[in-house]
Amino acid sequence: MKSNRLFMGLVILSFVISFLALPYLPEQVAIHWNTAGEPDNYSHKYFGAFFMPLVIVGLLLLLNIVPKIDPKKKNYEKFKSSYVIMMNSLGLVFIIIHLGTIGFNLGYNIDISFIVPLAIGVLFIIIGNYMPKFKHNYLVGIRTPWTLANETVWNKTHRLGGKVFVIMGLTAILTIFLEGDWRFIIFLSVTLGGVAYLFIQSYFYFKQETKS
Repeated sequence: MKSNRLFMGLVILSFVISFLALPYLPEQVAIHWNTAGEPDNYSHKYFGAFFMPLVIVGLLLLLNIVPKIDPKKKNYEKFKSSYVIMMNSLGLVFIIIHLGTIGFNLGYNIDISFIVPLAIGVLFIIIGNYMPKFKHNYLVGIRTPWTLANETVWNKTHRLGGKVFVIMGLTAILTIFLEGDWRFIIFLSVTLGGVAYLFIQSYFYFKQETKS
């Protein structure tokens, strides 16, 4: 699968942002925030400026290389447009978080604990809308032992997963109106609960398909 141009543009943009901001960053920059949105871990400005761009590069390579070696590589062509949209959405989320991090360390009043659940919530909603179109593969989607073993189970689980991810995304967005630890607790609980539900449901779908 060919690298898409938008994602490549996001990679370049992330490095441009870092190079432009580097002279103005303090020697030590915040790289992690607690649930209250307060920085609780710091690193050298070079790490803070270039870690996320390198992560985006790694993500681009992963999402372009794995489909070529996936035993189900022919299936990627069947949902290529959905796959590209997912790639671009992931890249945009990382860019938004990168911008927020750089902006905070430049002294702007940016609440990272607000930006992250909002960005992830939008990402979940986008993925949820395209998830039912994901075809059988070993890289993206709900990969449980039962979805990977049975294509019908895969399809049923991903139709359900689309709805669950939209609910998770909406919940993540709504948590931005909460204060302190509750924002993180509800976001994490709903996300883990949704993932656990899909894992268990894929097993029941498998039992339905394989019962004699």
